[in-house]
Amino acid sequence: MEWLKPFEANNQFLDNTESFSDFKIREFIPNSNVQKKYSLLTQFFLLLGCQDENSVTSLFVDTRIDHQVIEEIIMHFDNTKIVLENELPSEIMLNKPNQESLSLIRSSHINPIIKNLYGTISKSQYEWKQQKSYKIIPEFIEKYEDMEFDKVLDCLKNTSKGPIISLSLYNWTLKDYLKDTIAIRYFTHKCKNAYLWVDDSNIVTTIQLELH
Repeated sequence: MEWLKPFEANNQFLDNTESFSDFKIREFIPNSNVQKKYSLLTQFFLLLGCQDENSVTSLFVDTRIDHQVIEEIIMHFDNTKIVLENELPSEIMLNKPNQESLSLIRSSHINPIIKNLYGTISKSQYEWKQQKSYKIIPEFIEKYEDMEFDKVLDCLKNTSKGPIISLSLYNWTLKDYLKDTIAIRYFTHKCKNAYLWVDDSNIVTTIQLELH
């Protein structure tokens, strides 16, 4: 597969323990006047969240939670925790997509990139195996634009910790046709670099995006 190049990942983990002088986790309870709103953000996070019932999706925030995040994302999950640092929100932990919201999303038009990533339900529990990283070579990938999904990518940028976004994948197998999938075509040219993490059974577990 000439469109992939083996890449030696250099993962560095920083010890931020000292920065948490006052660290708490609380359940998120919305104000009674807050209403659910549906958008592409709702689609993306609900379909991601329902892939693995035990998974927790984290969104990092800087001392405040945007109303759009509350209405279009948080309100669609039945179990939401807020991490507080010095009494100010620093992380949102999402679990258990609301079934009513999920049913409505599935009965409506799904954005092609979201459908490519999470349009099918994971059929089995994944067992972790040794993985390798591959860099996607843009010269071999046809560009795909999606101005609607740009808003989702902006949200991911604003709620990630650092310049790297890692999206878990549940139904991808490493095959040559992947280079023609909409998600690969979009992310490869939208981001500075894009990488695939593949285990020794050729299961693609993660697409890792390095932002500009």
